[in-house]
Amino acid sequence: MPIRAYCTICSDLFDNSKDVAAIHCGHTFHYVCLLQWFQSAPNKTCPQCRKQVSTRHIINKLFFDIAPEDDGTPVDPESLQVIKHAVEFIQCSEFVYAKQMNFLESQKNEGQAAKEEAKRLRVKMKTYESLDVVLQGQRSEVEAMITDMGVGQSAVEQLSIYCISLKKEYDNLKGSLKSSNEMCEKLKRELISSNSKLQKATAETNGTKEDMKALQNDLSNADKEITSLKKKVEILQRTLSTPTRTNEAISRLVFESPAPLELKPPGHGLMTGSQEIDLNLTFDINTPEQVEKKPVQVPSKKMRLDPSNARVKEDDVMMGPMLRNSLLFRKNALGSMLDPCKFGTVRSGYDGLGGRAKFIQPSPLSEIRPLAMKSKRKKVSRPVTSKPTSSLTTLDGFLE
Repeated sequence: MPIRAYCTICSDLFDNSKDVAAIHCGHTFHYVCLLQWFQSAPNKTCPQCRKQVSTRHIINKLFFDIAPEDDGTPVDPESLQVIKHAVEFIQCSEFVYAKQMNFLESQKNEGQAAKEEAKRLRVKMKTYESLDVVLQGQRSEVEAMITDMGVGQSAVEQLSIYCISLKKEYDNLKGSLKSSNEMCEKLKRELISSNSKLQKATAETNGTKEDMKALQNDLSNADKEITSLKKKVEILQRTLSTPTRTNEAISRLVFESPAPLELKPPGHGLMTGSQEIDLNLTFDINTPEQVEKKPVQVPSKKMRLDPSNARVKEDDVMMGPMLRNSLLFRKNALGSMLDPCKFGTVRSGYDGLGGRAKFIQPSPLSEIRPLAMKSKRKKVSRPVTSKPTSSLTTLDGFLE
């Protein structure tokens, strides 16, 4: 029959089936429950009052003398209910206290670990500060620090740490210096190569500038020459438009001037097998229309110059002393008349400036023209002039 007491560990009532044990503080528990409590708890304390106990102080077995139960004594239900509520409250309080104890123990363990970590970090920080003094401080500071360290085992270990750190730092600085030297040499080589390329580019630029300047000078000279030649061509076209003695002299001057060697001699007379006729040739010379000339009656007392003679004088003034002093106006040694000139051939070709132009190719000087047969000329009465000009051939006779 169970008694009105229970084990606070398992919350079961004491009975005769399990042994009841007690400790020196006076609290009673099941013996099996108390052994399990001591094995699982971190500290060997009483489950009820938390006093420090030991397994040697356990009373293994208690014996109770139970009086016979009086069946006639009624049990007060109110008191029984109060006892039950008290037991439940105590059990809840014990559970809460157990949780609080576990939380406080975990906090205590965390605090202890934090203290140990802080202590370790302080030692490490002090070591790093000493290393910083060794690496970056002056010699007097390092010597003072070594003197303060003392002569013990800890001082030797600290010095060995300093030496290892200094060796690692020296190796790092050595590697950095080597890489810096390699980079410096590489930059020097690149600088030399860049300077040589710059000099070469500068020389090429200067040469190009000189060539461009020379080409500009040549172009300006060519433009001037073209302008001059255009003016000469205009003058020649104006002078050649009228068949006069001066025009014949100009033609003789043009055709007897030295011509380039690569020009082919113009074709006269019969065509040979190697000569071809360019059917696309055009002539810039304006051929005057043939006008029948009639004799002009001029009074004997009053002489009037013919307009053609006045035009001849104007042409002579325009040409200047260049034509007057040329060989065209000199007589031959035998006093013969000037041979009729031999015109060249009008050809088209490159003008040397990227385009095409038409030019008159004169006959070679080495070619000797045979004496031409006298052509029949119409008798035209001309006015009497002050100077006789019948001894010279004119362009009018050539055209006829």
